Formats: sequence, structure tokens, C-alpha cells
Amino acid sequence: MFQYTLVVAIFTLLISPILVFVLGKWNEHVAKWTAFGAVLTSAIFALLTVGDVLLLGAYTDNLGGFTLDLGVKALSINFILVADSLSLPIAGAIYVLALAVIMYSFGYMKEHKNLGLYYALLVLYVAGMIGVVFAGDLAYFYVFWDLMLIPSYFIIANWGSKPNSVKIAFKYFIFTHVGAMAILIGIGGLWAFSDFGVTGGALTMAGFTLSSGIASSTIRLLTLLFIVGFSVKMAIFPLHTWLPDTHGEAPTPISAILSGVMIQTAAYAILRICTDIIGVDGMGGWMRWLLIGFAVFTMLYGGIMAIAQKDTKRLFAYSSISQMGYIFFGLATFTSFGATGSMFHIISHSLAKGSLFLVAGILMTQVGHHKGREIKKLGGLGLKMPITAIVAMVAALSLAGTPPLAGFMSEWIIFSGGLAANDTLGIIAVIFAILSTALTATYVLLFLKDVFLGPVKEEYKDVTDPSPYMWVPLVVMAILSLVIGIFPKSALIFITNYVAPLFAGGS
Repeated sequence: MFQYTLVVAIFTLLISPILVFVLGKWNEHVAKWTAFGAVLTSAIFALLTVGDVLLLGAYTDNLGGFTLDLGVKALSINFILVADSLSLPIAGAIYVLALAVIMYSFGYMKEHKNLGLYYALLVLYVAGMIGVVFAGDLAYFYVFWDLMLIPSYFIIANWGSKPNSVKIAFKYFIFTHVGAMAILIGIGGLWAFSDFGVTGGALTMAGFTLSSGIASSTIRLLTLLFIVGFSVKMAIFPLHTWLPDTHGEAPTPISAILSGVMIQTAAYAILRICTDIIGVDGMGGWMRWLLIGFAVFTMLYGGIMAIAQKDTKRLFAYSSISQMGYIFFGLATFTSFGATGSMFHIISHSLAKGSLFLVAGILMTQVGHHKGREIKKLGGLGLKMPITAIVAMVAALSLAGTPPLAGFMSEWIIFSGGLAANDTLGIIAVIFAILSTALTATYVLLFLKDVFLGPVKEEYKDVTDPSPYMWVPLVVMAILSLVIGIFPKSALIFITNYVAPLFAGGS
């Protein structure tokens, strides 16, 4: 229908940071709106692919590439961007939260310096995430995967809480870069063991085929490399320790986008690479139950640790670890229901957790940077900041899986995936997963009670809702969470079109 729309969408995000940075030296007000406009423009061009995705199954831009003759086997790398029933809804979640975070930053970051650079790095950060989900070639997938890391590192180091921001940013960099190295080795392994007669040495994901003569142990090893690399990004236990520390020091807008969508790009990648390309030989059998075990433990561990937290940002950080356990669980079941629920949970979690982190930031700006994070020192704020309280309630209840919000439907489908495994271990895993949901309800309700209910303390009598720049994005996300929860087909019509063929004839 249209040509080169994804190319325009990606290059708008890659080139505009230069303009944003230069404008920031002249007028930071113009720079911040330029950043917002760049992401919005990119989103509009990406949206133009919806017709092709619904009617044809996918939209592809191919700018060609190059081939390296490595003797035994050639390596062909092509700049291919693909919008399909999987990448488009995930990109939509990224765009929504990115636009919300940029507008929210207009109020949250107004007292900070060098904001032209901040907004330029933020747009580049979004470019990495969008590039990951639209990349149709494994080589460029990895390029965009690393691109996510670089701007986020500098944002955390420069605008995070002092004096620990540089140290924590370095920890974040090391953890995620080591994970990226495992992924790079895995990509190299896929190329080495690909069916050259089919792929021609190309790393194009569509139609990628492994050689039929590969030993099962080799396939398992390749799968483990990817799972370890992606588990670091998802903060799956025991590879999770970077996440609470990073959220504790990162600027709140970055915490929102990091937990809301960035760590979930790894879940997208597991389905795209481990499930679709490698398949049952890598993800089935004992591997499935190993991954389910880690997923259930991550759910429970994150929930228990969240209940114990007294700091809002660390509470939501451990909550994110628990929620990643849900998504990992759905993928690990290796069922159609499980995979569908996991992808749907990316959308519902991005709205809920993104909102809750932004609520935490509002408490910090309106009450005090340090006092606003101490849950037990707050209370009675619902009457003083009603808009913030309402959107916090919607986000918290969605996270807890309360109907008719989006989180209910995504969790229900994930649990159905566990039951679709059709054996005793699957039922036991679902029981523990439901127990984790009870933990989620416990910590979000305690948060709402401790922060917004009860009598208003004298020291907070002048507290109010923040500027519209900060609460309007939250209201929009709360409405989306309700609409998607009532009309889940708005997302599932895309996701099921991709997932169902992967499990044709199975669960």
C-alpha cells in the first residue's frame, strides 16, 4: 500500500537526535517538542503498515545488503524491516509509552540541565527498541539490541540519583552487555548451522532454516545461549540483580520505559528466535520444564521481595521481576495460549507498570525527592491529588489482574497456556502462578492504602496534582488499559495471527 514507511520510521528516530541535541543548545523548549514530534512522526509512519499486516500478513522494506565470502560459507547481511502481526502491536506499546514518557519529562525534568542531550538520547533509546522489533535480519537485530544499551547507560549515569548513578549505570551496562555477548554467539551459531541451501548464508529471520543434521545437544546449547542472554534483559532470577539497583538510581521516566517496554523486548525476541526459528527441538522436552521452574520462582521471588519494600521505585522494580516471570512462564509452556498471553501481557504490563513508575515520579516531585519514595511516610494523598490516585488505582488493579482491565485478560491467557500443557506439572505450575497473583494484589493494594488512603498529614496539606504534562499521559494510558481489557481482540487479532501457525496441530 505504501513504500518505505518503516525505513522512514526508523531513520526518523536515528537522525532526529542530532537535530534535538543541536536545538537544545539554542532552545530546550523547542528541542523537547522536536523529540516528541520525531517519535510521533515515526509512530504514524509505522501505523501506515496496518493495512498490509491485516490483509497480507506482513509489510517488508528491504534496502539490500552485502555478502562476505568467508571460504566455507558466505555471510549475507541485509537491511530488512518487517512489520507483521507480532512486531506491530509490540511496537505500538513502545510508541505509546515512549510518547507518554517524553511528555511526562517536560514536567519531571524541567529543573535539570543539558536537556537537549537528554531528549536526544531518549529518542535514540526509542530507536533501539523499535529497531529490535522491526528488524528482519539477525545482524541488524543485534545492532539495534546494542543500541538500546548505549543511550540508556548515559541517561542513567548523567541524570540518575547522585552519587551512585555512575556506578549503578556501569553495573547495568556490564550485566546487559554480557547478556548481549551470549546472544551474539547464539546468532553466530545459527548462521554456522543454518541450511545453506535454503538461507544462502543470509541471516534473514523469515524462512531461516537450520541444517537437518545438527545434533540435539547443539540445538539445546544454541537455545541456552539465547535464553541466558534474553533472561538477563528480562531480569529472570538469578540474573535479576541489576534491575532493582538500576531503578533505584535511574531518572523516573527512564525507569518507566525500561521496565515498561525495554526488558520486554527480550520476551519478544524469545518468541521470534527461540520459538519460531529454533522451535520444539530447542524449547521442548526437559528444557520447557526447566524454564517453567525458573519462571515460577521468578514470579514468587519478585512478589515476595516487592511486599518487603519500603521504597516506591524498588517496590515497582521487584514487581517488574515478578511480572517478567509471568511472561517467561507463558513462553516456557511452549503452547499457543502461553505465547499469546505473554505477548498480550507485554502490552498490558507496559501500560500498568509504566504508569506506576510515573506515579512514583509524581510523588517525588510533589512531596519531595526522598520523602516521596518512602511509602510509610506518605498517606492521605488521594484527596490532595485525585487524578494521580485514580490512575494509580487503575494501573495497580490491572497489574493485579482485575477485570475488566487489560492485565486480567493477559494473565488469564497465560494461565490457560499452563493448563494446555495437559499434565500434572503444568497444573502445579499454574497453581503457583495464581499464588503469585495473590502476592501482586497484596503489594499493590498495600501501596494504594499507604500512599493515598487515610487522613491527610499536616505536612502534605499543600500537595496537589502535578502539571498536565505529567498527568495527561497517565490518564491516556489508564483509558487504554480499560479499552484493551474490554476489547482484547484489538490486540489479539494481531498476536494470534502470528502465534497460531507456530503451534498448528498443538496447544
